[in-house]
Amino acid sequence: MTRNIIFFVLFFSICTLFAEHVVVRFDNPSDEIISKFTANEYDVASYKPGEYLDIVVPMDEYNDLLESGYSVRITQTEEQLKVNLNSGTDLAGYRDYEEFLAELQQIEIDYPDICKLYDIGDSWGKIYSDNGNTNYDDFQHEIWALKISDNVELEEDEPGIYYLAEHHAREPISLEVVMTVLEHILDNYGTDPAITDNINNQQVWFVPLVNPNGHKVVTDEVETMWRKNIRDNNENGSLNVTGYNPSDGVDPNRNYDWEWGGASTSWTSETYQGPSAFSEPETQAIQELMAAHHFVAGLSYHSYSELILYPFGYADGVIAPDQAALSELCTDMAVTISGQYGGTYTPQASWALYPCTGTTDDYAYGMYGIFSYTIELATEFIPPAYQVEDICLNNIEASMIMLDRTSHSILLGHVTDSDSGLPIQAEIFVAGIDDTGVYRNPYISDQEFGTYYRLLTDGVYDVTFQAYGYEAQTFENVIITSDDQTVLDVVLSNGSATASVSGVISDANTGLPIENAVVELLDYGIPAVTTNAQGEYTINNVFEYSYDMQ
Repeated sequence: MTRNIIFFVLFFSICTLFAEHVVVRFDNPSDEIISKFTANEYDVASYKPGEYLDIVVPMDEYNDLLESGYSVRITQTEEQLKVNLNSGTDLAGYRDYEEFLAELQQIEIDYPDICKLYDIGDSWGKIYSDNGNTNYDDFQHEIWALKISDNVELEEDEPGIYYLAEHHAREPISLEVVMTVLEHILDNYGTDPAITDNINNQQVWFVPLVNPNGHKVVTDEVETMWRKNIRDNNENGSLNVTGYNPSDGVDPNRNYDWEWGGASTSWTSETYQGPSAFSEPETQAIQELMAAHHFVAGLSYHSYSELILYPFGYADGVIAPDQAALSELCTDMAVTISGQYGGTYTPQASWALYPCTGTTDDYAYGMYGIFSYTIELATEFIPPAYQVEDICLNNIEASMIMLDRTSHSILLGHVTDSDSGLPIQAEIFVAGIDDTGVYRNPYISDQEFGTYYRLLTDGVYDVTFQAYGYEAQTFENVIITSDDQTVLDVVLSNGSATASVSGVISDANTGLPIENAVVELLDYGIPAVTTNAQGEYTINNVFEYSYDMQ
């Protein structure tokens, strides 16, 4: 009997050892290594072109890499990250969920005129627990958002800025940075003219902990390399986040609905994209937040690599229409953030690092034109607690550049109806920008106020405003300058010019005409038509406008 117990303990210890995850580094990786190990089945921790590629693997896979002849070395272990969580000097480790929430609640009490705390969604843990599964009672977490603005209870005619953190559980340094940015704004509101003006004229939102369930997995040291949320993929009603290839969880930053579907489809992958876009309550909360407010720009914090990334990132070579302005702001922020061991953060397009789909930035920019950036903090997932304060303080200036971005090099105004004076949802088309790059949705003035915002580089532009049923207007030689905002209010008149749309529908293979095919201009209630025996169709008396057709 004693021998059996000893054998079991030895067997369990060996299994635990080989289930432990480590970060391994390829120094100066070749193109072949980069191509192989940035594919979806690998958990890429960090990549700096020309320097290194880090991936997260179980210990046995590290041994397999060595046996296969790869030159790799371990840079981070789970035990090291546990030590880093709790080895504070000035800082006593990292905030847990309860400490974080208590702090936000106290901020709302201390700053009632400018701060309002919102519960914007439930986590899987809370959903499961509320449905009677006691295995998740310790994970009853909500997703919290704090709004800062004067007249904080009102939805004002102002641009929005956001600061998001910790989509990925093993990146708690991101929460610490966002809380530091929040504290900096509150400490200086009313005394610093720039911060005061920006808060009084914008609506600023903080979501410091997007993935609270995953955060608990890490801060409780259940699994310090955990990246995902805790979705019960195998539906066994219990938490499976440890051991070899645990089956639970979805990567929130592969779950957004812009070019979703290119990440991993395996439950056990750290980049599992989920069963569908926005399948996760965490990403649904951010989706609803973005839909409810007129955000112009924002930051999403991660770790690690000391990089700032801008969209797009879903495929190689996907150049955004706003490439110049996106890159300019990225560089302006990056050069202000000191690296831990010298230099500053590196600015670059997301796709130039390695392509990934379903990300926050791609969705925010593709869907709404939001200038959304990812800041990859530090040089490891969980820096030692004694380094946290410096990392946080080093990121203050960049966060204030973001806060101030709508004060200059921007075209803004209102679009209204010439007869009623009511706001109009109109498309704002900037020549030389919106006709370049890959597709993103057009910029549209908002429904409630008719307000639009376009972040641009300094220069001279031709800008066209168009809305269905109205005469389009083009303004030439609109000057954008870094000295101030450029305000252009536009009044559109009801359109009278109509046109006909006609064509022929034919079989792609045979070239023969297709009879009775249905042709429709979408979204505006225009009756569909069908083709005749020659495959011909005509839609008469439609307003001159840009339509989607099917």
